[in-house]
Amino acid sequence: MANVLVVGGDRVAEIESMLYDKGFEQVYHVSGRKKSDVKANIPADTALIIVFINFVNHNLSRNIKKLAKQRQVPIVFCRRSCESLALAL
Repeated sequence: MANVLVVGGDRVAEIESMLYDKGFEQVYHVSGRKKSDVKANIPADTALIIVFINFVNHNLSRNIKKLAKQRQVPIVFCRRSCESLALAL
């Protein structure tokens, strides 16, 4: 089907499992903890971006939002939990 980029969060194994169950083939993850993560790029084959708002700073969020808009990739902002993500998807 497609690939997804998850931005934020340290332990996303449970969320990755849920995304694989939803049909995503590859899950990319950027923790947002390092300074260099602000300059993160979106992989070319990404069909969806999920940003966990309680784990990223404003600069990273702004950069990801700008890149997603340039590439016309849908972006979802939610809290880091399977329940929140299930409601958003």
